[in-house]
Amino acid sequence: MLTAGEALLAAKAFRATGRTQLPEPPDGSCPMLDPRGKCLIYEARPFGCRTHFCAAAGGPYARREVLDLIRRLEDVDRKLTGDGVHPLPAAIRRHL
Repeated sequence: MLTAGEALLAAKAFRATGRTQLPEPPDGSCPMLDPRGKCLIYEARPFGCRTHFCAAAGGPYARREVLDLIRRLEDVDRKLTGDGVHPLPAAIRRHL
């Protein structure tokens, strides 16, 4: 799930790879991974990818431990007139 700020950065980094269309992997994997599984936007990867804090990702951090960072992302989202978080593919496609 991405905020508007994260999606803007991710879309910019994705375009910098020379790509304009976000793929739809049939297996549901991240569309930001190349065929070898390497992140195409590593330097601009979203918060969730950087921290793997959520239980689904098996991360070492509980939400309460990263809540300050989450709130800061939400503040940036509001300043960009975002409307909350969106699934990664949809969020990035909005900014491509």
